[in-house]
Amino acid sequence: MPTPPSDRSDVLAGFLDTAARFCLYGGLIALVIALGVLVFTYQAFAGGQPPASEAQALSNINGFSTLLFVGGIASIVGSAYIWWGEELTGAVQVIISGLLFFAPALIPMIIPAQNPNEVSGKALATIQMGGMIMGILSLGVLAIDIANRAKTRAMQGSRADQLKFGKGLKEEKDIRNVFMGRCWQLPFCRKFIREKCPIYHAKRTCWRERVGCMCEEEVVRKAMEGRPIPKDMVAAAKFIPYNHKIPMAAKMERCRQCVIYNEHQKHKYKLALGVTLLVYIAAYVLLREPLLRATGNVIGGLDRMVASVTFGKAGGVGQATQGIPFQEVLLICVLFMTLAYTLKGLEYAIFKLKI
Repeated sequence: MPTPPSDRSDVLAGFLDTAARFCLYGGLIALVIALGVLVFTYQAFAGGQPPASEAQALSNINGFSTLLFVGGIASIVGSAYIWWGEELTGAVQVIISGLLFFAPALIPMIIPAQNPNEVSGKALATIQMGGMIMGILSLGVLAIDIANRAKTRAMQGSRADQLKFGKGLKEEKDIRNVFMGRCWQLPFCRKFIREKCPIYHAKRTCWRERVGCMCEEEVVRKAMEGRPIPKDMVAAAKFIPYNHKIPMAAKMERCRQCVIYNEHQKHKYKLALGVTLLVYIAAYVLLREPLLRATGNVIGGLDRMVASVTFGKAGGVGQATQGIPFQEVLLICVLFMTLAYTLKGLEYAIFKLKI
């Protein structure tokens, strides 16, 4: 039996989404690794006593340049597909590409070149080339997005702005959106039901009571019948209907599917996101020195594994990177990667588990 077109399109969409995420995350990892090696190469050869193995350094630069270009292209393509239509996607891509393109001017400001030479110059030039390739793609994404928005505005926006109501009529606006508010303070809570809703007058929330206007027929029916509800909080609470025929697990599940509760989850995610960012910033500011020491210890432990990349004997990496900006760059990269996975965990907990 042939596969229906709708099923084929769903399979294709799922495949493209998975491929885009693979490109994004794989590309970012490749980009970070290549940048780390190239920056380290610049720092090692631009110092006062550069290593002697210039041929090995140039060979490594050529190899990691491919990783940089592939990672940059993959991350741009993946992020453009996943976040297509978001206003900041193209702008963020252009900014990151610009930082890489101007690396020959920015990096020496952070890591001064005491002895610039062919190797250090080629390392910076490779980063600049990667930024140029990413910048071309980013500008293309930004241009297409701006063109689509302009086209949509020209075809729909101008007519929508000129929409007029009939004589004597006006639009009634009753959309509430109080941050971390209760159910009756969020969008999708209908005014004609809210005025007769016992949960509203009792100043409670539907997800606490496991009953509300989006899931319980009796709440809607009584509101449409216009039955009065006491304004007193204690008295109104006695009018909250509880359907004892439905098990608690079923009530919890319908809460998870409720559009009002999911709006509450969005607010919860925004709050958790802000707190998480503040925690990471505070951790970096307050624990910077211990984290840098730990990073230096990790670098020293990996010395033998990366000897061919660092152009020296065992122990060269640990000695060359103690107390220098490379440790800072590595620490920031680790914090960003940890933050990314923390946010993924928050998304799973709030939007999947509905905690």
